[in-house]
Amino acid sequence: MLTDTESTALGKALSEMIEERGLGALSKKDYELLIFHHLSNSKSLNLDWNYVLANKLKITETKVKALRLESSIRHKQANHKAVLGDIVGKIIAEINKPEFTDGNVSMTLENPVERREFEYAVKLAKHSIEYGINREILLIKPLALFEIIVSNVDNPEKIFKGIVQAHIAEKEKQQAILDKTLTFRQKINKLGEEISNKSGLVSMLTSAAGSLLTAIP
Repeated sequence: MLTDTESTALGKALSEMIEERGLGALSKKDYELLIFHHLSNSKSLNLDWNYVLANKLKITETKVKALRLESSIRHKQANHKAVLGDIVGKIIAEINKPEFTDGNVSMTLENPVERREFEYAVKLAKHSIEYGINREILLIKPLALFEIIVSNVDNPEKIFKGIVQAHIAEKEKQQAILDKTLTFRQKINKLGEEISNKSGLVSMLTSAAGSLLTAIP
């Protein structure tokens, strides 16, 4: 499962953990989380779905989900903005499919780390989202996703203004959208009234995601 280089990295991490905490202080769970962290991030396993990984490791999918989340928190905490950027990329791919017309975009979020980071982003935006079966199928409108992403960047009002100016040519419409008497959500809804076609939505989401990712150190 692991390459020679990956096996060496696991051995080194194990040695460092024992040196830091002492052999007697380590539990079965400590070893399990460290080993799973290295296995699940290896070249041969990192793209596997929960079902496939569960079969390979001979554990349940529920166990895989629990290990994914806890090992991430303990050994490599997710970069919030990078995870959101990945999710936006996946949703843009769904929007670009010929069968997409309007309404909700549907995508699978079976990785609990991704779901945790996205749900935190939703809370920051004071929004709500819908899930399908087993809370792994995310259903979301492109405009709602846009609001969530912009709400998670630094200086959201400034970023939003730049996106409006880049996507709306008429000055009067720009001013109507950026009206200071409107709430942030009302401004976004007004922008959505002007940009509702597929190409416009993709361009708008790409701009928002770009602002998010440029802030990653």
